[in-house]
Amino acid sequence: MSNMLNTALDLMGFLNTEDEEEEDGSEIETAPRKNHQKLVSLVPKTTQPTVVHITPEAFEDVTEITKSLQNRKIVTINPALVDVALRKRIFDFACGSVYALDGEFMKLADNVYLLVGQGVTLQNRQRDSLKYPWSKES
Repeated sequence: MSNMLNTALDLMGFLNTEDEEEEDGSEIETAPRKNHQKLVSLVPKTTQPTVVHITPEAFEDVTEITKSLQNRKIVTINPALVDVALRKRIFDFACGSVYALDGEFMKLADNVYLLVGQGVTLQNRQRDSLKYPWSKES
């Protein structure tokens, strides 16, 4: 009975890990506590970022841009294949999605833009990266 009680107390951490002496003079050896099991995080490990390149051909392609941003992917778009009016609409919608998702965007080249959602920081931004590509100032 005493052995079972000692085992229970040891598991709960109430016994010393040093050798103890009973009242009757006999010595009890207690083994040091074994390492606790490793804790497993329920948060998935971060994976490498995924970059998606989209070349929209119609306005309906903006849903793919938004879904990719929602899934925490980095998106590059090249709307060069569409006319200027549609290009403006696609870019406006994409920028609205980026704003709603607390992200950022950057112009990489003529008609090529980098869009990121929350959690990704763009560095080395140029002053004109936040201007519309068709504005007269750029």
